[in-house]
Amino acid sequence: MDGTTLNSTPATTNKRKRIRPEYVIVGAFLALAIGIATLLFMPRYYTFSAMGKLVPVRDLGIEGSVRFVYVNEGVARNWIERWNAKQAYPDAEFERTDASAFEEMEEMLDYGEEARDDTILNALTSAEDETEGYAEEDAFQSRLDELVEQASGYYGDSLGLMVSLGLVEETRGEDFSQGGRYVIAGTGTIEYDHTVGSVGGIRDKLRTAEKFGADYFFVPKDKEDWEYVGLSNEEEAEEVARELQLTLRVVPVDTMEDALDFLDTL
Repeated sequence: MDGTTLNSTPATTNKRKRIRPEYVIVGAFLALAIGIATLLFMPRYYTFSAMGKLVPVRDLGIEGSVRFVYVNEGVARNWIERWNAKQAYPDAEFERTDASAFEEMEEMLDYGEEARDDTILNALTSAEDETEGYAEEDAFQSRLDELVEQASGYYGDSLGLMVSLGLVEETRGEDFSQGGRYVIAGTGTIEYDHTVGSVGGIRDKLRTAEKFGADYFFVPKDKEDWEYVGLSNEEEAEEVARELQLTLRVVPVDTMEDALDFLDTL
């Protein structure tokens, strides 16, 4: 042997692993789906309001011709809830807000029941004061219980004024609509001293009243006493009537008696 050492190195083959095309496609679709789902369900809060309906006080068991108006309001917590709300209420208008709006809406619904019952009590009392039809205590309480039960499907106190006017019609045996000649609607609370209090949702309430053919629409006369940010009910109603060129007539009233005085002129 010549002393030469032979080194033998095994041959190696570098093989690159290829990703199957179908895996790439599936992965891309999954990433896209996750991205869309995250976007749709990501917390993003909106308040919304939409037109509702005119409700005859007869639906509450009152022998009257006037009507109150309710609108649809709510909070959407993400884009998918906003989309669902838009499908349910195509005319809904949305405004961006924060997470506190959801809690505030829950509180408003809870408070709305108490406020509704209080304004119905004030409406019944005001109508009795106006007509001097003072009922016995048991009869008064029974009537109040009936009204509260009939109004249980509504929240808030904005039906107060129109309930009081309907009760006056009932007690006097009058028909403010003059046999259906006029569609008379409105909004506003009624307080213990017969004054009309401010409410929310004026824009959509007016839009609703116009849609369902109201001729006259009562709103709180609160321009002089408004203490909050933004337009008063009276100012907003006048602005909306001009902007949308409504055919109904906006009638601001300070008290139930103001509304009755106007109705006597028809």
